[in-house]
Amino acid sequence: MLPGAGGTQRLPRLVGGAAALNFIMTGEFAPQAIIECIEAACSADMAFGDGMDKESELFMQCLMNPQSKALQHFFFAERQATKVPGLKAKPVKLKSVGVIGAGLMGGGIAMASAEAGLDVTIIDVSQASLDKGMSVINANYQRSVQRKSMTAAQAQAAYGRIRPSLNYGDLSNADLVVEAVFENMKVKKQIFGQLDNVCKKGCVLSSNTSGLNIDEIANATSRPEDVVGCHFFSPANVMKLLENVKGSKSSPVAIATVMKFGSMIGKVPVLVGNCPGFVGNRMINHYSGAARQIMMIGGMPSTIDGAAERFGMRMGPIRMSDLVGIDLFGRERAKSGAADTGKNIDDWLFAEGRYGMKTGKGYYVYDEKRKPQRDPAVEAKILEISKTMGMKRRDIPDEEVQSMLFLGLINEGIKILEEGIATRPSDIDVVYVYGYNFPKFKGGPMYYADTLGLDKVLAGLNDLQIKPANLLKELVAKKMSLAQWGKANERKLHAPSKL
Repeated sequence: MLPGAGGTQRLPRLVGGAAALNFIMTGEFAPQAIIECIEAACSADMAFGDGMDKESELFMQCLMNPQSKALQHFFFAERQATKVPGLKAKPVKLKSVGVIGAGLMGGGIAMASAEAGLDVTIIDVSQASLDKGMSVINANYQRSVQRKSMTAAQAQAAYGRIRPSLNYGDLSNADLVVEAVFENMKVKKQIFGQLDNVCKKGCVLSSNTSGLNIDEIANATSRPEDVVGCHFFSPANVMKLLENVKGSKSSPVAIATVMKFGSMIGKVPVLVGNCPGFVGNRMINHYSGAARQIMMIGGMPSTIDGAAERFGMRMGPIRMSDLVGIDLFGRERAKSGAADTGKNIDDWLFAEGRYGMKTGKGYYVYDEKRKPQRDPAVEAKILEISKTMGMKRRDIPDEEVQSMLFLGLINEGIKILEEGIATRPSDIDVVYVYGYNFPKFKGGPMYYADTLGLDKVLAGLNDLQIKPANLLKELVAKKMSLAQWGKANERKLHAPSKL
């Protein structure tokens, strides 16, 4: 941010222009305005009073900018998200945490917990898996020391709080357990059955799932009231969002505990309800699906990603698929017999062994620095599939690409509010900024919808032949914004299961 009240004029005179610029720019906002102010402070031709006038002028420009209002909205949204309306229960006192799974996700959760001063027991099925997981954790800490984000003593202390084990019995004194294995309901239910047998009464049992039914997992135990979802985002030791999921039987104590746990380990915890995909992944399906639709009617991976990134996304949807891995869903489709390489570009990529960044090629090809390059083979296959599907291709401008990517996502967010799966519109904004890198300077998708105007959102959905949420139609008829609706309707999260 641009520091007013003479901050850009006094500091350069005290420490020099270069040092002042380095210090002030750490706020990552309004860089051009800051540079202009410091140039004024360092100019031999400009008196202090003239520099103050320049700062005042640019400060007011920043203050009145729509981005400023969006960032102010998000500042308060982040703080409000941690507060659950009507929740009065006291959380379990946390000293010891168990983590099931020593892979990248489990290792990240263990690191975040250990760095918060919690004792961690990490469980896996084999010594080889444990050794590999602990080796990765140690390497991560060594890199942190090299980057000087941690001291050697801090890294050693955190690593020393993580205890690897093959024995579920070592979780008998845990206050909270996070299961972090792959997305397989049968495996997760088996694990929760074991946890039910070994964990002490009152231990909160949580599943790091991105969309599986928390109620079904909870029913594998004799204490479903102690079971909740804890959806971490990868890498778990870095990403700020923790999407906590309330099952139909989750107790107030369990909810209070995972909300406290999120704050303790430096996350921003948001409570959501139990439905397929919860809030984040339920909405992202519309974003990813729209990207595939655009490819079939005229867009190419680079044009789609370019439009998304010019909108403000850190990475476009096609590059994101390459980062996450084409094989994540491709393998299951191939196993089930659902894959069709002649009609589905993702199925073709999987069959060709193009899994994304991990194999050096997916939608794009990647050099040794992981820089993406367009691939004529992929673009030719897109044209072939598009022709097979009988699509008439055309040039699609950025604005239309952005509408197709984001309006369906916004519409699904409004349905989520209508169903009570999220408590507030601003909670969805927090999920999308911290979980999916939606541009913070646009405030999040729900805030962005209000700035567009809900009447324009409705009209855009009709143009795209997407059925609008009933709540959206009601709000347009009442000339009411989502923010106004949120203030009038904030309530306890009832979160009925939609499964």
